[in-house]
Amino acid sequence: MAKESYMKENKDTIEKFTKAVYKAQQWVQDHSAEEIAKAVEPYFPDTDIDIMTTVVDRYKSQGSFATDPILDEEEWNNLQNIMNEAGELPKKVDYKTLVNTDTAEKVIKK
Repeated sequence: MAKESYMKENKDTIEKFTKAVYKAQQWVQDHSAEEIAKAVEPYFPDTDIDIMTTVVDRYKSQGSFATDPILDEEEWNNLQNIMNEAGELPKKVDYKTLVNTDTAEKVIKK
């Protein structure tokens, strides 16, 4: 997420960041739960590798990891529902008012 003004003033940074996110999403999609767990293991030194592998495998099988950087309308509404249930959303905002997928779409096409 970024402010519209930031996106206009920093198009190159926004595109590079989106490319990096997409590359990571593709890597997660293309690698096994074991490989992903080993890659993140240094960030969770107190967690057993078997537990991390199980968790990653569960997330992958549930489709919990995004496979591209586009936030579609259904995902937007789901996010708002979660925030609303947590008491953190003062009011819902229409998808077209706040979501801009132009950069993500551009990155995916390349």
